Amino acid sequence: MAIVIQQHTALSEHTTLKTGGAARYMVEVLSLEDLREVADFIVKEKLEYLVFGGGSNIFVGEVGFSGVVIKMMNKGIVYEEKETGEVKVKVASGEWLDKVVEKTVTDGIFGLENLSAIPGTVGATPVQNVGAYGMEVKDLITEVEAFHLPTKKVRVFSNEECKFGYRDSFFKTKVGSEYIILAVNFLCNKKFTARIAYGDLEKRFITEAPTALRVREALIEIRGKKFPDWKVLGTAGSFFKNPIIPRTEGQALRARYEDLPIYDVSADMVKVPLGYILDKVCNLKGFRSGNVGLYEEQALVLVNYGGATPTEIISFVEEIKSRVFTKTGIMIEPEVRFI
Repeated sequence: MAIVIQQHTALSEHTTLKTGGAARYMVEVLSLEDLREVADFIVKEKLEYLVFGGGSNIFVGEVGFSGVVIKMMNKGIVYEEKETGEVKVKVASGEWLDKVVEKTVTDGIFGLENLSAIPGTVGATPVQNVGAYGMEVKDLITEVEAFHLPTKKVRVFSNEECKFGYRDSFFKTKVGSEYIILAVNFLCNKKFTARIAYGDLEKRFITEAPTALRVREALIEIRGKKFPDWKVLGTAGSFFKNPIIPRTEGQALRARYEDLPIYDVSADMVKVPLGYILDKVCNLKGFRSGNVGLYEEQALVLVNYGGATPTEIISFVEEIKSRVFTKTGIMIEPEVRFI
């Protein structure tokens, strides 16, 4: 067997939140052949499995994981230019997302720049339908190539088959979780179209014409101020989802908090920014209990200031959920995946 299977690996060393128990087994996957060998091992030993990329959107509990953690580390970026000026960008799932954004912008291929400075690998983007600053990956993904572990067959999913939703997709369902993403195909363009009509980003370009490079630089600066350095402090980025609620409830909240931003989702539903609620309504920006807190620059971000246990984090999260519900009647949900 070419793959190396590690035992009793501390998952706190493989997640940006820097906490959690150990994995019984962990294996780094560099190729489809590696993945097939892992599948044989999992089937033979009748084990559960869990796929990791950068570990940036995962919370691991005290007991860790009793099966196999598959860490996708396959690499590769391929461009396919079309006469229309569109460019198909095929990216292996183990590529670091921000490095891909940097490369495409440098190479004059545009579309991904609003995803600058987001930690994690490309393989996680369709699972979570990763988004930031007015865009989601569903806007650019044309196909997702995935490995079905039970049958060891590769399938190509169309955008429609991925069933994208807000921080959701087919790959988060029971059936979808049987698929391990190998590569993601994005449809980009050699012509730059700015997406800057969103919050802080829009303010940056009131007097300056945006270019892809300047949008990327602005986002790196904005995120650098709002988010802690995950290499220094434990964080999973935005820990909670922005609530999507009935329009009538949104209007009732607006009547109580007139500065509350509201974004249309459909004729009947709206999205409200949880960061605003945590900060302005609940006064929780910078709130801390022991080793856990909400970041002083962005209330949506939960921070492990060092040594926080999973139990401590869960208790803190429940406290935040309770305070939001008391003030607004909204039951908030984590964006991160709980293991």
